[in-house]
Amino acid sequence: MQFRGMSRSHLFLLELVVIILFFSFAGAITVQVFSKSHTLAQSTTALNEAVIAVQTAAETDKSLRFQDIGADQKAVYFNEDWEVTDAVSAVYTMTSGVSLEERPAGTMAVFEYTVTSASGDEIIYQLQSKKYYSGEAAGQPPLNEVN
Repeated sequence: MQFRGMSRSHLFLLELVVIILFFSFAGAITVQVFSKSHTLAQSTTALNEAVIAVQTAAETDKSLRFQDIGADQKAVYFNEDWEVTDAVSAVYTMTSGVSLEERPAGTMAVFEYTVTSASGDEIIYQLQSKKYYSGEAAGQPPLNEVN
């Protein structure tokens, strides 16, 4: 039986091509969705681990006495599992530094923390933390002392 010059096998093949095209588009979209979700999961994991590393460093620094604060900038290197490693095999780098601001009754220590990818092109997390040291703790005379 003929349908306007086409046999049934031709119609079947045309229908098969359309179905294959539809499923290939659906498969391509599905692969993109899974790829995007994997990338998003990795960045979320990196952010969570960076927050934990920075919070740990901030709590440690805020527990220091004024005399124990170092003015140099420190770097801690992490591998892909967020274990401390050397600079050569680092995937993430956390830098921390402190600046001191003199105030009338003491000193304000401003701690800065930044976690970046090892290449340094992507900032994952930043935090600024402050701790006030009164005059006695900062090595200044107490306020009630008369000169």
